[in-house]
Amino acid sequence: MSFRSKEKGAGPVLLLCWMAYTSAYLGRYSYNSNITAVLDAFGVSHADAGLVTTCFFFAYGIGQVVHGSLCRYYPKRWIVPLALTVSAALNAAVFFGVPFAAYKYLWLVNGAMQSILWPTLISVLSQSLPAERLKTSVVVMSTTVPIGTFLAYGFSALMAVSRSFRCSFMFGSAVMAGTAAVWLCAYRGPSGKERAAARGGSSPANRRLQPALFVTVGILCLFAAVNNLVKDGLTTWVPSILKEKYSLPEGMSIVLTLVLPILGMFGAACNAALERRIPSLISLSGLWYLLTVVCIGAVVLFVQSDLWWMVLLLFGAVSLSMHAVNNVITSMAPLYLREKADSGFLAGLLNGFCYVGSTFSSYGLGAVADALGWNGVFLLLLAVSCIPALVAGGYALRRKTGAPPEP
Repeated sequence: MSFRSKEKGAGPVLLLCWMAYTSAYLGRYSYNSNITAVLDAFGVSHADAGLVTTCFFFAYGIGQVVHGSLCRYYPKRWIVPLALTVSAALNAAVFFGVPFAAYKYLWLVNGAMQSILWPTLISVLSQSLPAERLKTSVVVMSTTVPIGTFLAYGFSALMAVSRSFRCSFMFGSAVMAGTAAVWLCAYRGPSGKERAAARGGSSPANRRLQPALFVTVGILCLFAAVNNLVKDGLTTWVPSILKEKYSLPEGMSIVLTLVLPILGMFGAACNAALERRIPSLISLSGLWYLLTVVCIGAVVLFVQSDLWWMVLLLFGAVSLSMHAVNNVITSMAPLYLREKADSGFLAGLLNGFCYVGSTFSSYGLGAVADALGWNGVFLLLLAVSCIPALVAGGYALRRKTGAPPEP
């Protein structure tokens, strides 16, 4: 059986893309979700443990830009299973007990391979889906990040009880390998007529780049870097924060951290409800950053108390906001602007800037925690979150005074 892109309203190809990216998160966060176990097992510092994910994010960010430029030429049936299979093999290597010194090199390659996926999958959807299916695809694909994160951290919490954190790597490896096999057997891709129908008759050669597009994309690139600095910083370090500041057990810290991706799942749904009233991608993102500033400011006030549940709820609100911003940047912008620029390129460029923030979030925030404690981390996150909120506010004011509208 093969999945053609237009069958049943393009549902099958959307399901395949969803499966591919959700499974990839199991192989991406298999390390992040076990970072407290790694700290205990190997006796390394926060900075050393964070360096592994920094290597991943560094390779991933560069790869996003490269593959975003080239993915339109890739054979989609083969390149997606290749990326998933290599990532699966690297996770399996950790399961079989490679030394910690090798982790950063394995995760560097893991980042390079996984960077193929997002721009390629967005390119597949852009070429396959009619305009009336775009909003559905944005909401569906937005669930890949929180669901993949939830599964990775949920399985790690189970393994923390049995003190066998390496099993999380084999779990991710098995799911990715299985998904690669399903994609290889099922995906065939859109025909030339279907590509034309999805574009509404326009071709890449006829797209005219507008100055307003450069301004919009430039601002979204800034928002992207801050977004993943905050989002991935919380995802990586909240288990350690709960364990070290409130003396919660490791397994319980990981389980409680699952609140973050659960709340994050509502981000895209909120965007779908808000975009009619706030059609500007920049203003919509700015609204979420304003909420983030308020919540992180409240964390700074409450973190010295024993109200860990209040701090966790505030982290959850920040997670919802950051997943909503991530949805605007990595899904809405590339697909909604597909008549103005290649969706795969925009997805790779914007997601690449996301991982500029991710690169600092692990090693950088770990180093700040080692030097200044977690209070220093919260103050840093508060400061950087103010930047996009102020930029969005300034942009909204300028539009009211006659600046060109967004493309």
